[in-house]
Amino acid sequence: MMLLVLLFVDPDVRAKPTKIIDGLSNAGGLISTLYLMFLAVSIIDFCLNFTGLPTFISLDVLQWLQAMDFGGSGSLLFQLIALFLTMFIAILLGMGMPAVPAYINVALLMGPVLAGLGIATFTAHMFIFYFAVASAITPPVALAAFAASTITKAEPMSTAFSAVKSGIVMFVIPFVFALYPEVLLIEEAMIDASSSASGGAVTYLTGYNGTVDYQTLSLLLVRLAMALYLISSVMARYDTGPLGRIEMLLRTGLAILLVFKSPLIFGLAMAGAVIVVVLHHLRERRLIAEAI
Repeated sequence: MMLLVLLFVDPDVRAKPTKIIDGLSNAGGLISTLYLMFLAVSIIDFCLNFTGLPTFISLDVLQWLQAMDFGGSGSLLFQLIALFLTMFIAILLGMGMPAVPAYINVALLMGPVLAGLGIATFTAHMFIFYFAVASAITPPVALAAFAASTITKAEPMSTAFSAVKSGIVMFVIPFVFALYPEVLLIEEAMIDASSSASGGAVTYLTGYNGTVDYQTLSLLLVRLAMALYLISSVMARYDTGPLGRIEMLLRTGLAILLVFKSPLIFGLAMAGAVIVVVLHHLRERRLIAEAI
């Protein structure tokens, strides 16, 4: 019925009826590609479950963490290393499979590792799922970017890199709520994974009691907004005017320092960020006035 409607209503289709055949053939090719993707996912899931590899890896890594005493409050350095590794695995698997299967596979492999390093189970799973979704715009196999490029008739890789620049915030926020679980506004994000795994009384991560301090949260959101503003301007190489390399490096460094937990560090970084942004705006206004 839909084909008949297109044939009689759409003037382009009436002028060239072969477009219907082309559309059906393209749809068949797309469905076949998706079927092969899901088939590959099924094989990977079956192999992981059959061999028990995720369980062995999780147990070995957790035993290593306990032997080196990196669990619990843990070292921030090792947490960041594990988070970056998890991000790369989620993006890598997400390149060739949909978000949900990629999330499941990475959660099996890296979820216990993040929990062993002192990150709440809920936060770890949110982190993994976030990057499994973000992999859709990440080169070299950016499925969403390739789909968009077929519509816009643009070059796929250029579209993918442009999507990463536009969506750079997506790659920053997961690290923020991994280090600051109160951003998720849910009690489960603050529960120590070791207590929930042992079945004992629920204990919270160091510095948390299960409630949200909205004054501290407000300050954190202000810092986060400023950091994302700086990062976005660096990726665009433009604020109210073009940015030089030195200013881009300075903004990147200040954005990183803004997410530090030390009040002295993020306080100085906030002051420096305000000064850099204000000076940039004043300079651009002066250049515009001189041009006029």
